[in-house]
Amino acid sequence: MLLFAYGSLLNPESAERALHRSFTGADLITAELPDYALCWTSIHRIAVEGVGELAASFLNLRPQAGARALGALLVIDAAEFARLCAREKGYSVHHVQCRTETGQWSSAVTFVDERPTPRILPPAPRAYLSKIEAGLKQLPASFATAYRAALPEPAGWVAGNYGFVDPEQKSHT
Repeated sequence: MLLFAYGSLLNPESAERALHRSFTGADLITAELPDYALCWTSIHRIAVEGVGELAASFLNLRPQAGARALGALLVIDAAEFARLCAREKGYSVHHVQCRTETGQWSSAVTFVDERPTPRILPPAPRAYLSKIEAGLKQLPASFATAYRAALPEPAGWVAGNYGFVDPEQKSHT
């Protein structure tokens, strides 16, 4: 099965921790998901070194006609999918059609957080963006530039290393 990844799983080290196997940038097939846009509306409790526990915003997908969300396709098996379902707490599985960098259409699964979001969004962890940036360095420069240009700004940033408060989520990151 193919997974459309658009956040920290673009980073091979994050993918390795989540899927329990090694990855490189070559394992990622850059792709776009039409009629979706990236947004910072997946809210999770985290613990930040020197700050404590707080709510934080993470990347999510929202339907938007005419938009395109950039990400990458990863080949995963059933056991890896089960681990991702535990890791991506609060997200629903969506079956989508993605277009690869070569123009080929592929069926994939992705995770979309459909829970209601607060009117005022919390800040995003800067360390989360750093994970994504490290992954982008291993992908084609043209893709990385387009991804950065399409990435919206979150409501603010929180500095410091973080971990998820939820024990199951934490054990898969």
